[in-house]
Amino acid sequence: MTDVHITLSAAELRHIELALASPTRTARLTRPGLDAHEGDTLVLRDEEGTDIASLSAERVRISAAVCITPAQLGTGVAPAPEPEVIIDGTLTPRRPLGHLDQRELRVSHGFPRLPQAVLITGTVPAPGDAGWASHPGPVIVIDRGNSRHLAAAVTAVAAAERRAIVLPEPPRNAAEWAEQIVADTITVWETPLPVSPGRVLLLTGLSGSGKSTIAKLLVQRLAETDERIATLLDGDEVRQMLTAGLGFSREDRLANVRRIGWVAALVAQHGGIAVCAPIAPYEVMRTEMRDRAEQHGRFLLVHVATPLEVCEERDRKGLYAKARAGQIDQFTGISDPYQLPIDPDVTIDHTLTPDESVDRIIAALAKVDANA
Repeated sequence: MTDVHITLSAAELRHIELALASPTRTARLTRPGLDAHEGDTLVLRDEEGTDIASLSAERVRISAAVCITPAQLGTGVAPAPEPEVIIDGTLTPRRPLGHLDQRELRVSHGFPRLPQAVLITGTVPAPGDAGWASHPGPVIVIDRGNSRHLAAAVTAVAAAERRAIVLPEPPRNAAEWAEQIVADTITVWETPLPVSPGRVLLLTGLSGSGKSTIAKLLVQRLAETDERIATLLDGDEVRQMLTAGLGFSREDRLANVRRIGWVAALVAQHGGIAVCAPIAPYEVMRTEMRDRAEQHGRFLLVHVATPLEVCEERDRKGLYAKARAGQIDQFTGISDPYQLPIDPDVTIDHTLTPDESVDRIIAALAKVDANA
């Protein structure tokens, strides 16, 4: 039996907070590639390194990752998703979760049960809404990890002269959790979810495919046509600052795209548009960036599908020739694989001009915005 230290994501932290507030304090943690066994103690930390709770691993299972093997260019084997390890157990708090938003309104262990409350599923209606008359009692609002949305919800409840109670986003039916830890009777008021205007656009393709040219033009066009602030995270420019010191090994390339994805998600969280243009050759990279981005906004995958032979013809630096000669190891598309995206939102053919490519991306972005 050993102690395993785990840093929780924001979503996992909300789940653990909710489980700590429940009478049973039981929780499930799912992590890919985690080395844990029954009898181990998992020390759970927030992203700032503060110990929050410990989880006794009472049951440990492995669920094989299911994935479609994409076609690829180049030789070698791309990294595959790691099997997920599922741990069930009992939580023991290590210190209060006092740093979270709206601390004084949050449900915690030992919360005095109420006879009744109303659970609002999405945006809190205006004070004059007729629905308030048929939904009496204190108001439960759900924290989905967006500080701005949560603050707006609490303010709207106060404007309606009701007491606000903050419930972390549950992993399943919210009313079940609310009845378990908040009130004997829960009235559910269905309202639409607040949608973040933030967007992350990932342009992926081989070196020399034209990603950077299209991305730069796209940001210029968005500045003229979209009120949201667009931020360019180009692969080469990012490597000069954000990922300076990283090389081109598989591990360093994974770290490079992971950092770009983290910054892009921050841009989306604050309502902006992040335009990212790394090669991002592996499906696991692109899936991870999508998962992170969709915690805060919408994600658009753009495949700049320039054929390998065309990229080699454009090769001003002679990198492909060096890779063919064996002078560069692990070069994407030659001695290291580029996995073709399985289901891109937009595919850019190399016969399109940069302006035509940007037109196609902006049309797809408008469609995403319209369906948000």
